[in-house]
Amino acid sequence: MYLVLAPRAPLPQTDRAQLAAAVARVCPERGPVSIEQRCERCGGAHGRPRVLTPSGVRVSLSRAGDRVVVAVSLMEPIGVDIESVSAVGRAGFDDVAFNGLERAALHALPARDRDRARALLWTSKEAVLKLSGEGLTVDPRELTVAWTEAGVSVLLNWPGATLDLGQVQLTSFDAGPGLVGTLAVLGAQAPRIVLRPQP
Repeated sequence: MYLVLAPRAPLPQTDRAQLAAAVARVCPERGPVSIEQRCERCGGAHGRPRVLTPSGVRVSLSRAGDRVVVAVSLMEPIGVDIESVSAVGRAGFDDVAFNGLERAALHALPARDRDRARALLWTSKEAVLKLSGEGLTVDPRELTVAWTEAGVSVLLNWPGATLDLGQVQLTSFDAGPGLVGTLAVLGAQAPRIVLRPQP
């Protein structure tokens, strides 16, 4: 899995152009890059981006704060999300983002650790929902995510899942100061992330 972290552009379409540039950098020998972004429900120019050419390449994109991250996979489907630690600490966020089990786990933590844990849980949910292609058409409270003692997030439960939960692997990464990032893939083991610097 290849991740490209870059400054966030003022316009979303500029960030989307980063997808094509990242694919071209990761596999330059595979010809021209063509990417389509179309909602599978309404047909609008939004939703999960799909690489038309070269074939067999998967991408995902996320923005938070002043950063954008592009993830490129030459094999498995992927979903990536980054979030600002300060953004998830706002009032009412827990009620719309987390179910009772997750809220109880968060409140059991020391107050100083809660926002970072919130960001880890939230980016894990978003990455999984992007991986599934459903995004926030699914109530995020339907997914139950926890973290291990090593601070690794794990998808525990999703009753309406369209994915094999046993194959969902989550890996967190450093997305920059004040940001948390999570990559979700389907596979037997956690992905190895290669961070590609911005050109």
